[in-house]
Amino acid sequence: MALDMTPEQKEIGKANFHRAVGELSQSGLTRRDFMKGLLAAGAAVPVSAAAYYGYDHLKVGKPVRTGLIGAGDEGGVLIGEHNPKYLEFIAYSDIRPSNQARIFKGEPTGMRKGFNFHYGKDAAQKIKRYENYRELLENKDIEAVVIALPLHLHARVAIEAMKAGKHVLCEKLMAWNITQCKEMIKAGDDTDRILSIGHQRHDSMLYAHAVEG
Repeated sequence: MALDMTPEQKEIGKANFHRAVGELSQSGLTRRDFMKGLLAAGAAVPVSAAAYYGYDHLKVGKPVRTGLIGAGDEGGVLIGEHNPKYLEFIAYSDIRPSNQARIFKGEPTGMRKGFNFHYGKDAAQKIKRYENYRELLENKDIEAVVIALPLHLHARVAIEAMKAGKHVLCEKLMAWNITQCKEMIKAGDDTDRILSIGHQRHDSMLYAHAVEG
């Protein structure tokens, strides 16, 4: 399988999957058939890696208060697809007026749904704008940041964020070179902050099952 999992973990994943899809799995539909159909349908059916790993049913407390740094194309995708049950965006930073508008309005089609889609038409009254990301990092209410900046800024901003006490989800690629990657990891260790990199396809069930099949 594409994922580094033990045979026991694979069986747990299969059981979780069949529980999640319910009647579909009882009809003889295989996991590969289902995932192929999911891809063809544009992921319209709400089954994800969370179902496979068995944590889709877990109860959660308050969502993590989060800031977005970089509201361009990739930032828009991350906002469009985030789950407000787990992340609550309370601030964002971007220097471009066009991005500042689009991050709320979103786009008519595609994954860039915008803040308004998740938080309502008055989202701009709730989500604070910072033109300077360093001012965002000074906000003590923010627990984590999502970084979707140009690649050459990833390391610098991620390290500053962790030193400011924020957990970090940084868009791929991780950094400009290996040295910067190691500096980011060291900053996470030194500050005891979580650093996660958005290599989402490593955990994609679509890719995993395609390789497995």
